[in-house]
Amino acid sequence: MTGKQVLFILIFTFITVIIWVTLDIIQSRANIAPTPEVQQLLEPISPNFDTSGLK
Repeated sequence: MTGKQVLFILIFTFITVIIWVTLDIIQSRANIAPTPEVQQLLEPISPNFDTSGLK
């Protein structure tokens, strides 16, 4: 490989890494916290069931 080809590969790799990191930062900032209604639905249910209503 010539010096030009190596330089092209290095520049292309550098640009790819910069775009990758930028998109990762944008995606991580775009995560939105769940609304209170959704948060309530995500809470675990109690494992203690009232079995008297099953008879």
